[in-house]
Amino acid sequence: MVDFSTIRDHITAMIKKHLNIEVIRVNQNAPPPAYPYIGYTVTTLMKANNGTYSEYVENDVRVYSKEFQQIWSFTVYAADDLQSKSIAIALYDYLDNIGSVDLAENGIVIQKIGDITNRDTLLTIDYEYRNGFDVTFAFMNEIKHDKVVGVIDSITITPKTI
Repeated sequence: MVDFSTIRDHITAMIKKHLNIEVIRVNQNAPPPAYPYIGYTVTTLMKANNGTYSEYVENDVRVYSKEFQQIWSFTVYAADDLQSKSIAIALYDYLDNIGSVDLAENGIVIQKIGDITNRDTLLTIDYEYRNGFDVTFAFMNEIKHDKVVGVIDSITITPKTI
């Protein structure tokens, strides 16, 4: 089974380290940090993969693995339009270039990066400037069974007489 908290921690830590900007999960009951910051939401937890599992045995444990995809939506929040755009481009460039190498070292593959789009919103009398894009990540889902199930090498079938 996929360890979502480890995946989340790797992705957010790498972005924060590279851009030196706070990265938070949006849609929470906590006050947001000061501008600027990057918010993310996991819009698709496990995208369907109708392929088959690969199978291997490791230390007497049978392991089934299959790739799956997860889609995240990143949005840069800022009080200034140009700052929001600049950070969104920097985030895009990071994930499209060196970030893909940084994350691949932790088993996280970037499969697709979408267009940067405007996501501004009006907050009562002032604007919150937002720009963002979606990223499709790929991971391996592994299902481990405690013990190896024996294999039947051959069987003899005898006809039943009536």
